Amino acid sequence: MPLPIIPIVFALVTIAALPAPTHAAPPWTGDGSGWTEGVLPPTPIANEGVLPPMVDARTSARARANLAASRNPGVRRLLEEIGRTNLGRMRKTETRALGLERLRALDDPGFLYAMPEVFAGEAEDVRRTVVEHLAASGPSGQAALAWTAIHGSKSNMREACLASLRGPAAAETLAVLQTALRGGNHETIDRAGRIAGVMDAWPAIPHLVATQYSADRVRRKSDLAWIAIGTQRSYVQNLIPVTGDGSGAFQPVIGQILEGFVMRVMDAVVVIYRTEVHRSLIGITSRATGADTSGNGWSFTAWRDWYNDEFLATASERAADAADASDAARYAEAERRRRDAAAGEE
Repeated sequence: MPLPIIPIVFALVTIAALPAPTHAAPPWTGDGSGWTEGVLPPTPIANEGVLPPMVDARTSARARANLAASRNPGVRRLLEEIGRTNLGRMRKTETRALGLERLRALDDPGFLYAMPEVFAGEAEDVRRTVVEHLAASGPSGQAALAWTAIHGSKSNMREACLASLRGPAAAETLAVLQTALRGGNHETIDRAGRIAGVMDAWPAIPHLVATQYSADRVRRKSDLAWIAIGTQRSYVQNLIPVTGDGSGAFQPVIGQILEGFVMRVMDAVVVIYRTEVHRSLIGITSRATGADTSGNGWSFTAWRDWYNDEFLATASERAADAADASDAARYAEAERRRRDAAAGEE
């Protein structure tokens, strides 16, 4: 009797020391600056189909273009030349200091994305300078930190970039998270989930809901296993005559009968639970609403209904309050400037 699918559950657990999350206002309530421009307002999670995007198409294209620029041969050659000339095994303090200053002068996004990868194997002073430079380079620098924390090949550089991330997440950073969470690599998704939790990235909630676990099919051309289940019975199958001097006997031959069935395992599905994503989801939503959301468990349906019915209403209220506060602040600033101008004329 063939068995086409056997569900096998495997828990993927990642434990790491994380920086304290920044409790941020919803990024879609900003003033249109480079940090918030391009972030889309929250929309309901559909029963099926594509998840609501975090950022608009222009922001996603800009993030892809910046990453592509980091792979430009000219960018890599310049960074490698700085490494050979001023850094690497160079021990002369003045020469190394000049090299670090040359790095700080490079603020094009292509260089920002490329630096952590090119200098991941350098000494501590170089890695620290690179991370500090990215942290001080605005939205593109934060996006480069996030990209390295997700995709970096060296664990020490990944952790340093993760520790330097600050919320609220800029639009380009959300574009990096969106690409990672929509990918198929479990480790990449897990790291992106951690970053979303560290930065309190509210727009990432639908993606975290959908990526808490994944069912992957085990692909093999041959059968995975044969499993026999049954009852074994013994009986005397035959008798072998045994003769001796003035004596004779029979040696029994024992036979066995197996009553039952054989399962032929032709396929299987592995369910991977992404604990970092789940933990970040609970943390973000609990801080956002002030209520414990762990009761939604691992259920996509429960989280989807909670998001559509409860969270969107809360987000809309906070967005309206933030917009009113922003309008009031702009009005107060305009009045202050008007009074200053009037006082100057007097």
